[in-house]
Amino acid sequence: MKTKLTLATLTALLLTSGLASAQRTCNANPGWWESPGLLPVFSGEKGTPVTVDCNFQVWSWTAFVNAMQTDTKTKQPRVLSFPTYDDLKSGNPARAAVGPRTLTLKPRNQKPKAMSSIEQAGSNGVLVDQNGRAVYYATHMNPLYFAFTQKYFGPLNYAKAAPTLTYPLGATVFKTSWRILRAGENPTDAYSTTATIDLLQSDGKGGLQPSGKTQDNVRVALVGVHVVGTIQGHPEFAWATFEQLNNSPDLPPNMSPGSSDPVSPRGFTFYKAGTPASQSNQQPSSMTIDPGTQVIAPITNVFRQFAYGGATPPYRVTNLQQSNTNFSEGIKEHASRIDPSFSGYKLIGTVWIQANTLKPGDGNMDQESIGSIDLANSTLETFVQGGGTSCFSCHNTSAGPGYPGKDINLSHIILSVLPNNVTRMRMQGQ
Repeated sequence: MKTKLTLATLTALLLTSGLASAQRTCNANPGWWESPGLLPVFSGEKGTPVTVDCNFQVWSWTAFVNAMQTDTKTKQPRVLSFPTYDDLKSGNPARAAVGPRTLTLKPRNQKPKAMSSIEQAGSNGVLVDQNGRAVYYATHMNPLYFAFTQKYFGPLNYAKAAPTLTYPLGATVFKTSWRILRAGENPTDAYSTTATIDLLQSDGKGGLQPSGKTQDNVRVALVGVHVVGTIQGHPEFAWATFEQLNNSPDLPPNMSPGSSDPVSPRGFTFYKAGTPASQSNQQPSSMTIDPGTQVIAPITNVFRQFAYGGATPPYRVTNLQQSNTNFSEGIKEHASRIDPSFSGYKLIGTVWIQANTLKPGDGNMDQESIGSIDLANSTLETFVQGGGTSCFSCHNTSAGPGYPGKDINLSHIILSVLPNNVTRMRMQGQ
């Protein structure tokens, strides 16, 4: 007989189970799949700060499944009804409401002159799949994240925020990446839907830029998701990333990113079999595009430089593997609540800092990282993977021209509309 448990009970079970990360199985909590709404663990609980490694991986997965579960009204994943960056820019409070929206996706510019990374995440380079199509991006905010951001959005509102003000417990944002499907392509191991996309054109200087035209009802497949949310004791957010299983190969152990050896004999969505490491993850100096077909050259061959985001010691990798297996099986078993195609994704890793140590003006948070300390998504940070680089390399509380050091500086959405914002350059790899 299955028992329904409250979120508080689930949290207590998780916090008290096992003595160390290496001594417990990193699975969903007993009864979690039967709980109403599949609420993410820790998102609204008060009490003991999260410190056990496995708990972060369980939070990452429960937050992912919570957002991807099927909305009974729209028949789509809940995340697609969350407010977006365009809703935020509109300044209309009514657009904070969760409800049906057209999925609107943005490409990256090859050589942007203005901030565009809010919707896109990562550096400015255009990622081109093996079919010659650009990868597209969107940002979705849960209502709590959206309402807080809206309150401090804009220079005058930002000025009212105290340096130590932090996002509220449970605020979560999702950054997604999507590829264009070929005619007749219908993947079963990746979630697919239709979207409105911005079309690209040449900028006449070897780069790409939006053409000002859009295309509706384009079939797209989800390839990457950042899940970023505040949990008990961690106002710096837990930063997690998920990828579709067939995105790209991991760089083999002891192989240099500049090696002339092939990364894998197998082909992937973003990697041609046998391509040398040295010819992968390369951002070209110039690109061409056919404006009619939107086919771009050259394509991008991609590898993931750090399997599981460089998580060490070994028990951290074991935790990730256990949680991936457990939640993937759970998704398949609960097809009435979540599209079974979401079993085709895996958690690459989660990164955080020591509980309750967040402070304003800290530009060294990447050196304080715990967990997957080299975390990157091959479709969201393709060109900025490297040792010592994690989410906190860009997302920190440091100051810059036009803004002081504040804890809410972790949000590039808030910083995006501030004057003289050097973060926009840092995000774009310039």
